Amino acid sequence: MKKLLFVLAGACLLLLTSCLTPKVRNFDYKERAEQGTPENSVIFIGYYQNNTEMDWSQSDSEYAPDFQKLEGPYIISAPVAPGSRYRLVYCYGQYRSGQYITYWQPTYPLSENAFDIKIPNEPGIYFFGYYNGGGSVTNGKNVEQTGLFSASVEKAEFYCLKEALKVYKGTAWEPAIKARLEELN
Repeated sequence: MKKLLFVLAGACLLLLTSCLTPKVRNFDYKERAEQGTPENSVIFIGYYQNNTEMDWSQSDSEYAPDFQKLEGPYIISAPVAPGSRYRLVYCYGQYRSGQYITYWQPTYPLSENAFDIKIPNEPGIYFFGYYNGGGSVTNGKNVEQTGLFSASVEKAEFYCLKEALKVYKGTAWEPAIKARLEELN
């Protein structure tokens, strides 16, 4: 009986600490921003509703491999190579409706290109859209301003940029993000 109580207490402690543990990224934005500036690289931003963790992988063999574990629902990449290609390979999310919570953890095989972003050749900041989980996806085709998702919400880019400003504060990207915010106002 003591052993069962010990196991249950350990499981409860593990669950509690995992809920309180800060989210972990596999890179530091400020460190990556020293290497990739607005003059030589791209950051992509977007919004994928109800997702709290997303794994994006560089999928073009002509470019260096890169893997980015991004926190959601705001998607803010580290600087990436212009012309490369990133795809969503995994996401974790939850949706609350009343007293019910729905969780999902889909994995996207290489054969599925629904969440596939062709990074523009020109350096800068690109918004690829807002996806609410219920709309259609463009299957790797870019919509306006590299938009991966065809759904749009007024001010979505503005809010994504505000989040990007928080993580890129004090870097070479800060003036570029502020300039784009001014354009949207």
